[in-house]
Amino acid sequence: MKKVFTLVSLFALSSFANAGFNGNQAAGGGFSQDGKTLPSAITTVAQALKAQDDAPVQLTGYITRQIDNDEFMFKDSSGEIKIDVEDEAWQGQNITPKNKITIYGKVDKDWHNSVDVYRIQKH
Repeated sequence: MKKVFTLVSLFALSSFANAGFNGNQAAGGGFSQDGKTLPSAITTVAQALKAQDDAPVQLTGYITRQIDNDEFMFKDSSGEIKIDVEDEAWQGQNITPKNKITIYGKVDKDWHNSVDVYRIQKH
């Protein structure tokens, strides 16, 4: 009788050990909430100027001038915005106003409309 009880207990415990999350997951991965896919990154300066704080951006254009140590002006065909570039964003690249780049970051509306840049990709 003890052997039967032990075997039943082992099988029950092993089925719990194999259990995992089994819910509705978004096809292709990523995050969705209430059946809605979150908006993709903002792609123009004009959109960034109107966007909410912390909205993700992926802007393609040119750095036109340096304002101070880590602040620059960035321009695309829709307008111009101040950007604050993290040291790591440069990734060892030398960028001039003639280089077309894509910047990745987020909108910052704390003091003024700007973009916090976390990565720069040179074209």
